[in-house]
Amino acid sequence: LVGIALEQGYLSSVDQRMLEFFPESAGRIVDQRKTEITLQHMLQMRTGYPDEETSQEYMDALYWGVYPPLIEDFPLVCEPGTCFNYSNVTYMLLAQVLSRSCEADLRSFAQENLFGPIDTEVGDWQKDREGNYTGSGGIHATSRDVAKFGQLYLDGGEYEGTQIIPSEWVQNSLQSYSEKAKDYGLSLVFKDLGYGYGWWSATVGDHDFNFAWGHGGQLIVLLEDLDMVIVTTADPFFAEHSGNSWKHESAIMNMVGRFIKTLPVE
Repeated sequence: LVGIALEQGYLSSVDQRMLEFFPESAGRIVDQRKTEITLQHMLQMRTGYPDEETSQEYMDALYWGVYPPLIEDFPLVCEPGTCFNYSNVTYMLLAQVLSRSCEADLRSFAQENLFGPIDTEVGDWQKDREGNYTGSGGIHATSRDVAKFGQLYLDGGEYEGTQIIPSEWVQNSLQSYSEKAKDYGLSLVFKDLGYGYGWWSATVGDHDFNFAWGHGGQLIVLLEDLDMVIVTTADPFFAEHSGNSWKHESAIMNMVGRFIKTLPVE
């Protein structure tokens, strides 16, 4: 959606600063490093904001906090652009950047410019307590529709002869900007994890691939060398980050990894 918004002129560059879109917070920033955060940092999960999994306080703020004051309240744990942390708050804020720049709610913009053009339709979409559609997950869709989204990326952003997502954006999204990204030790098979713009990268055996990763074990795996999309859906375990949820997620990832390992290399 960010790539589409750039192409349509709602955003001018990934080098735009985050606080440009939150003027109500700009004057209340104590940690001036936050003024350096760009959209590219946000896309790459390299803002310096923490991984919420490291603190119950952060997790509580993620689910029950009020936005955008979290821009001010969440501490930075490193300089923007210097380290990777899986930050849901970052993508929650990125969703608001989109909504504010496009002057439309996220769901409407997504349905008109992405899901509708590939003949899919999202179901429920989680909102934060202020009524904003979240950018960190919570989208309900059928497995077939999710697979069409994955195929769209395999096809360079093109669907039935129409360019839906700019091809350059697809290429940039599937790069790895953070090597050895934290993987929580959930998969015994996925190795060498990296992170692009919202997409992870990994290797299994002789296969290098990108994948989207949702809590509970929801995956969109792009095996470019075989022109194959693998999709799994699962209980999202909303707001549950426990041994039980991680056990299910790990089982699904290992199952997919073992399947990929059996595939030929072309």
